[in-house]
Amino acid sequence: MRKVKLSTLVSNYPQIISDDFPDTVVTGIALDSRHVEPGNLFVALEGGSTDGHQFIPEAIDRGAAAVVGTQSIGQVQVPYLEVEDGRHALAYLSAAYHGFPTRDMTIIGVTGTDGKTTTSNLIFEILRAAGIQAGLISTVNAQFGERVLDTGFHVTTPEAPDVQRYLAEMVAAGITHVVLEATSHGLDQQRLVACDFDLAVVTNITHEHLDYHGEYKSYFAAKAKLFQALTMPAVHGGNDGKKDSIMK
Repeated sequence: MRKVKLSTLVSNYPQIISDDFPDTVVTGIALDSRHVEPGNLFVALEGGSTDGHQFIPEAIDRGAAAVVGTQSIGQVQVPYLEVEDGRHALAYLSAAYHGFPTRDMTIIGVTGTDGKTTTSNLIFEILRAAGIQAGLISTVNAQFGERVLDTGFHVTTPEAPDVQRYLAEMVAAGITHVVLEATSHGLDQQRLVACDFDLAVVTNITHEHLDYHGEYKSYFAAKAKLFQALTMPAVHGGNDGKKDSIMK
């Protein structure tokens, strides 16, 4: 079990509103209070139908060592860190917890309305055929070496804690290149923040998923975040300048 001090996780995070950075030891990051294990950092998210702040007491009862949220709340039994954006914090702190694994690999992001999974798999297999130690994270599974891990509901990018955990396992396994399927939902919900992309691929963009995005302009803007990430600082999910070749 990886153990990281809370003060280390938030030391370079720019969106902390509160200034109490104790040396509480964190053993993992959870966004669902039902999945909190002793020592975890619980990130309370505000959703369309539920507000994670309501479940802070439950998370603490289950052993949460600290809580992150966007609301000013009263005293709680564990350190509470207020942030500007819960989802951004969830993704960044998940990456920090695992030591920012994408900084040690070449990351290829693939987005588009149709063909994302197929294109991601084709690139993955081409890399492997070229003798490159490659990994894949898609809406269907995460794959590297002989390991194939189910990523969930097969409809969107996994949540940030899962993405970063898969990436950390790939670093440990010696993977040098990762193909990462980026859905519009995943990009809009900032699940790929602090992923240092080196290359972005788009298959196509048609009028889909407007039930979620509302209008085509918003859908297009979500897709564009993958390309914006190529030039943004690493803290926001872009390239940190340490990697200069996709075939390194």
